[in-house]
Amino acid sequence: MELRPESLRLEFFDIAAVVDFLRKVIWIVPGFTVEAYGEQLRALHEQIEADGSFVATTERFLIEARKPAG
Repeated sequence: MELRPESLRLEFFDIAAVVDFLRKVIWIVPGFTVEAYGEQLRALHEQIEADGSFVATTERFLIEARKPAG
């Protein structure tokens, strides 16, 4: 019936917010732990310190469908 794509912007101002997000939204980085991604998190922390924030985008789709009559 309907398909609506959406591009969403996420902006993080500190590494703790990134870690919290990744722990809650487990399908973004399956198996995420601070220990496993420590090096990448340190690099991202340095980027946030230098730039003021980290911006990510994600794509989502709303699909409305109906079962055919009969």
